[in-house]
Amino acid sequence: MSTLTTYHTEHAQDFIELSGEKWPRRYRSLPEEYAAAQTAAVMDRSFIGKVHVSGKDRESLLHRLTTNEMRKMAVGESCVNIFTNAKGRVIDLVEMLMQGENYLLLTGPGRAATVSKWIDKYTFLEEVKSVDETNRYALFSLFGAEAAARAGDFFALEAAGVSAGHFLKTTWRETELLLHHPHAASAARLNVIAAAEIAGELWRELLGHFSPIGFDVYDLLRIKQGIPAADHEIVEDYNPHEIGLLPFINFEKGCYIGQEVIARLDSYQKVQRQLFGLQCAAAPERVAGAAIFSGAQDIGKVTSAARAVAGDDTLALAVVRRTFAQPELRVDVLTPSGPAAAVLKALPFAGEADQ
Repeated sequence: MSTLTTYHTEHAQDFIELSGEKWPRRYRSLPEEYAAAQTAAVMDRSFIGKVHVSGKDRESLLHRLTTNEMRKMAVGESCVNIFTNAKGRVIDLVEMLMQGENYLLLTGPGRAATVSKWIDKYTFLEEVKSVDETNRYALFSLFGAEAAARAGDFFALEAAGVSAGHFLKTTWRETELLLHHPHAASAARLNVIAAAEIAGELWRELLGHFSPIGFDVYDLLRIKQGIPAADHEIVEDYNPHEIGLLPFINFEKGCYIGQEVIARLDSYQKVQRQLFGLQCAAAPERVAGAAIFSGAQDIGKVTSAARAVAGDDTLALAVVRRTFAQPELRVDVLTPSGPAAAVLKALPFAGEADQ
């Protein structure tokens, strides 16, 4: 677990395993944590991978390995980018923070080593160094309408002025940290990235301004917004078109690994599958990973599932055949205990306040 193992062990009510470690699922009930996330909440997301990429050729190499334009970023800016393989399939979705002499890449849980090795694989004569520094830094995500204002008060700076895709450096207790406003590919309002050595003290102080939340409510927020996640939608079974990552592909940039396949899928409209929402009465653990049928036809697969706040329904993400990607289409999910009725939903899910 993180440097906050003692706190989480004493206060969390349940745990989930991520990257071989246990992390809090919840501290209170789902409705309580969901309500907190609408106002001001904090989550320990130190399981997010962190890779520093440095060296004089860092920009040109990263440009050749990813789908989005990242060469025009100024110091203090970030962008969402996708590493793809030669078949145009997704290796990982990352957020790149331009720090001047290096880039900080925020990867999916357990993906830092994979991304670092992928960069190393294509480093030949280039002067580039990639280092997995996941355990050196804590990452706390802030949620809710009051997150920016409270963070501004806490750190004595204008956090509300940090727009999406930007970050700033500040100090807390004489230690430098980053305050980052992620793009739409994140359910969080702000990320606080700090040295692991001060994580425990910083967490305790933040709890005076924010309510702690666990993974379950975070996953629900992510699913409701239609955001893909590592090991669920972000796997090498899918290309970026199929899992809602089209905004992070620049079709004007130069050659990168997988570009030909990705461009051809777009040009000839060959994309066969689409990320869609799904609502079902069966429990999340029964729905996750299940096949979806329309009549006798297998039309897709549930990739993520979470319990809704109200009622007994499950909200899910699914990758379905595009010819069946129709809002309110009634389908069946083939759970281990038999078929369960479900309805396809457009993303993001509507009715944020009551689900």
